[in-house]
Amino acid sequence: MENNKVVVFLLADQPFAAPVDQVREIIRWPGVRPVPQTHPAFMGVSSVRGEVLPVLDLAAFLGIRSNLSAEQKKLILLEIPEEELKLGLAVDHVHRIYTVDREQVDNSLVGTFLGENLVSVIKRDGENILVPDFRRILNTLREEALRLSKTASPAASEETTPR
Repeated sequence: MENNKVVVFLLADQPFAAPVDQVREIIRWPGVRPVPQTHPAFMGVSSVRGEVLPVLDLAAFLGIRSNLSAEQKKLILLEIPEEELKLGLAVDHVHRIYTVDREQVDNSLVGTFLGENLVSVIKRDGENILVPDFRRILNTLREEALRLSKTASPAASEETTPR
């Protein structure tokens, strides 16, 4: 983490964090319009101040069962300039902003026990705060969108239809 501040949010009872420099704002649920044939964690698109943004249910993507309805969730608007990407992230609750010291960040479990979608664990006040790898998650969704669009295209169905 370049910046030592993170926004801590909850998915069910598990705390997660996003770097403050990637968080544009946090808003109440604006509603979404579903998009057919997309990844199950992709909730759809939403218009925020005239800008259409994709909305991801991070809990669903990570396999975490949330008991909140979509309307009860908060939306963290992420902006990752290097990827030229803006994204709405549906979360259960937004907790607070923390300043994180380097000695609180543990990267030793990445790729082993944490899986591929998390980049580190922040150890703070007796809890483990997980930090998702937003770039990897977004690339996974892009690959899935491309795969689904190919299987749904007329050209793809012609190839699979027996003659």
